[in-house]
Amino acid sequence: MKGIKLGGILLLFLLFSELINAQGRGTAITGVNLWNTDGSFTPNRTILVEKGLIKDIFETGSKGLNDTVKKIDLQGHYLIPGLIDTHVHMGMGNRALPRTPDTARMEFKRWVYNGVTSVRDMGGDARLLAYENRLIQRNEIPGPEIYFCATFGGDDMMDKDMRMKIITQGVKMKNAGWAQRATPEMDIEQSVAMARGSLVSGIKFYAGVDADLIKEITKEAHEQGLKSWSHLTVFPDRPIKIIEAGVDVVTHVWGAFWQDKDVDPTVRIPFTHTSFENARAAIYPQDLSKLNVDSPELKMLLDAMVEHNVIWDINYSIKNPKMYDLYKAYALAASKAGVTLSTGTDYYNDITEPYPTVFREIEQLVGDGILSPAKAIEAATLNGAKAIGIEETHGSVEKGKVANLVVLRKNPLEDIMAIREIEFTMKNGHIFYRKDYAQIQKTKQPEH
Repeated sequence: MKGIKLGGILLLFLLFSELINAQGRGTAITGVNLWNTDGSFTPNRTILVEKGLIKDIFETGSKGLNDTVKKIDLQGHYLIPGLIDTHVHMGMGNRALPRTPDTARMEFKRWVYNGVTSVRDMGGDARLLAYENRLIQRNEIPGPEIYFCATFGGDDMMDKDMRMKIITQGVKMKNAGWAQRATPEMDIEQSVAMARGSLVSGIKFYAGVDADLIKEITKEAHEQGLKSWSHLTVFPDRPIKIIEAGVDVVTHVWGAFWQDKDVDPTVRIPFTHTSFENARAAIYPQDLSKLNVDSPELKMLLDAMVEHNVIWDINYSIKNPKMYDLYKAYALAASKAGVTLSTGTDYYNDITEPYPTVFREIEQLVGDGILSPAKAIEAATLNGAKAIGIEETHGSVEKGKVANLVVLRKNPLEDIMAIREIEFTMKNGHIFYRKDYAQIQKTKQPEH
């Protein structure tokens, strides 16, 4: 009997040892053209990955590899960092986790099989987002890393915006650290601590918060290790006041409209954006013909963004043809001024489409001459990591960083459409072959 027990223990020990050894064996991607942070490729490189991290990078053949290392020969392929969408909403609309969890998880899957390894959720239920992110990190479901925010808004917004009620179901709003009123009477230190306790990575200022209060909250957020994210115009102040308040990232092209001297952002207080249906009436100036992209006021705003190292999560890929030329003019002005842009989409295409919306964002930025292919890839990788605050571990292919990688069959510097030519995604060392997603698509149900 003792012999049987000892044999069982020995077998378990051997199986455990085999598991540990397998984890330590690693994967070597060999012969690949490697993306550099200067926007070029270095040919014939090997990337050695162990335990989800990039352990080494060297010229293929210049070093030996252990026989236990899994080798993937990718001569002629191109390797870039994992893509990042810096503006998604998994708590609202047709990807709302409470109402359509299956569709939301299909989006997770579509992202990761198409090279999107991180996303920044800009307003949802932190409880659900943390739960889904935990499942993803434990490899129970496929998907990108999810980073999310606490939404701060003024009294009128928090009272009337139905989305705030949706994302705080089951608790009183005063107890929801991820959706808070921002008022002069608030306990800033306590409010930021509540947000941090909700596992958020940053605070998002939405509407109805004056710039002086944003500055105070931002200072406390930074002291507690959180990022400060904001609409470029929060109302009632002009956007330059938001930049001067010290925020890290601003969102939306339309926010720059309110810098124009001929429009008045105070008319939007109290803020009345209670649903998606009346959004445009709340966020756009009534008379768009007054806007002047060549104004000294806009130049002053863009120069301030550069001076303060603020990233613009631009949400460029707009579907409204009436706004397209205006968005293009403002985006071109920002690019020429040297503003750092990241690729955030803020909308979804139909789940039956083969690629998520960040591809359209990247391709339009290049196609409209706003960014070069190299700068567009930087916007979708390193700049996205900086926006989230994870650039020390993500956003570039460097020794010691997380192995979030995309292997392409063609050179995206020659044609940006090559970002669709995906061989596989590696996320935290796990490989997702694009051909497998094509098979998954055949079996899934269309979105309703």
